[in-house]
Amino acid sequence: MQQLLSVALRSLLPKGPRSALFLLCAFYNELCQRVLDRNRLEQLEENIGETLCMLERYFPPAFFNISVHLTIHLAREARLCGPVQFRWMYPFERFMKTLKEYVKNRARPEGCIAECYLAEERMRFCSAYIKKAAGIGIRSNRNQDLDNGLVEGRPISQGKEKILEDHVLQAAHRYVLFNTAEVEPYLQMHIEELKQTNRRFLINETLLQKRHMETFAQWLSKHVFDNSSDRIQWLAHGPRKHVVSYMGYIINGYRFHTIDVERSTQDSGVSIEADTVCQSSANDYSHTVGRVLYYGVIRDIVLLDYYSFKVPVFRCDWANHETGNQNGRWFYTDQLTPRDNDESNWYGLLKAPPRGMHNMNLLEEEAYTSFTPLDVSTLEINITEKEPYARNECEGIDVTDP
Repeated sequence: MQQLLSVALRSLLPKGPRSALFLLCAFYNELCQRVLDRNRLEQLEENIGETLCMLERYFPPAFFNISVHLTIHLAREARLCGPVQFRWMYPFERFMKTLKEYVKNRARPEGCIAECYLAEERMRFCSAYIKKAAGIGIRSNRNQDLDNGLVEGRPISQGKEKILEDHVLQAAHRYVLFNTAEVEPYLQMHIEELKQTNRRFLINETLLQKRHMETFAQWLSKHVFDNSSDRIQWLAHGPRKHVVSYMGYIINGYRFHTIDVERSTQDSGVSIEADTVCQSSANDYSHTVGRVLYYGVIRDIVLLDYYSFKVPVFRCDWANHETGNQNGRWFYTDQLTPRDNDESNWYGLLKAPPRGMHNMNLLEEEAYTSFTPLDVSTLEINITEKEPYARNECEGIDVTDP
């Protein structure tokens, strides 16, 4: 209702009922977020009335029962009581399933539940005094137990050693350098030095960025300070050619697989916002550096060995949705892209929250970001379509006054 229904209806239904359902899905999606804005809830309370009026245009009266009318009061209830995840029924329904599994003697269900619950409570208490015992009923962090010098995450498949080609290794190493927080001061120093050495770099942003990407790795190896951290020094030294390739990896609360792994759930789609040189056309020479959204699928997962630590990188086939360009790049990210439909070659972007990770130090603009697959704010509310919305697959019934 919050995410998948909107994706499923993208290529179905006429524009009117489709837009009404999109607005209803967006309402529930924003209402069920971890962080709620009180001012936004007041706006949702006003918009849901218009959404229901739109639904009344396209759905029969039997559709509007007490459950549909309940949506009028949900935003006000959230404004008075707080986030809905502290009050909804799903945890209790899941726990009732657990209690039903305790019943072994159907003639005495209450006694079976009490005995099994007490037994599990005793085991949980005793496990706290046993070394290296996993906690019962406690979910472990997916990225814990990092070993072998991994910076983040852990592999979930058998690794294969391979040797990367020089140009592939340079591309992967360049991506690690350009996306490491400790290297940012050196990036600015290199750009300023390039501007001082050649005046063309001051007026041509494309030429500056191109030279910056080509020469930064070599420049860093000569300009790193002796008092710099060990991590900076190993990054300046560069990785080994020998890497380990995997078909599955868990990082940042997400589970990824390569596209070659045949799974019922995809787990191979990724997206990234990258800073790139943009131009409006081939004849446009006023290039500017802008942030562009790319998405694609994972082809390979390798661990770059920097001798004292290892960095996971994903090799992907990406595409720009606006231009349709495709190519291969190195990056790793935390967003999934499910298939639009079986007949389409494109993918519909759907962001998913991480599992088992709760970052409470979010910025304010990030805290209120909803994981909506479609921008429903751009949908037209006043729809003036002349399409009939009468059912034609069955015979009609004439109703006359007695």
